[in-house]
Amino acid sequence: MIEQLLPNPLFQNVSAGELRKNFEGLTYKVKNYTKGEILAHQGDVCNKLVILTKGSVRGEMIDESGRLIKIEDIAAPRALAPLFLFGAANRFPVEVTANENTEAIIIPKESVIKLFARNEVFLENYMNMSANYAQTLSEKLFFMSFKTIRQKLASYFLRLSATQGSQILLDRSQQELADYFGISRPSLAREVSHMQDDGLIKADRKQITILNKEKLKILIR
Repeated sequence: MIEQLLPNPLFQNVSAGELRKNFEGLTYKVKNYTKGEILAHQGDVCNKLVILTKGSVRGEMIDESGRLIKIEDIAAPRALAPLFLFGAANRFPVEVTANENTEAIIIPKESVIKLFARNEVFLENYMNMSANYAQTLSEKLFFMSFKTIRQKLASYFLRLSATQGSQILLDRSQQELADYFGISRPSLAREVSHMQDDGLIKADRKQITILNKEKLKILIR
């Protein structure tokens, strides 16, 4: 079990020997899920740390009409919603379903707290991961504030151009970007094509050339 945990970022710079000693006397279990099986329902109390060791899952949010909106895919060796293990409203924010046969190590909250006390590196890794997760969530909410797909894309391209210049390399595939924006991939592809037709950008797979930066800025004002 220890060897399966080591690739997870939570245990970065923690040796197998340290981890084995830290886990002595702690409660945890290994659980297997079949494709389509639900690991957690949206709104369930999050009182355990779930770390994927094999396979992958998808997180989906249920809106008021009962429609499932895909948020992201999560693959081993990542953990599920570590940010939501603590706090007053510690509930799973999404429905978590296995994409394939999946294995996970489940560590109760009480055992996680004991691990914090036993290993400061694990505590720091956990805090860093939670902060990164919160930042990603904040960015998603920012993009969701834009009403149109064109506005979302304009803002996204401009953010990347701040460090890459007018020629940018996307850090996500079209499907990943569509999931990130909460829209369908065909809708995203159509809008990219329309933006090319309007002379705003030139797209070649994941390579985007910004042709009219000022017009992109006007779109998001």
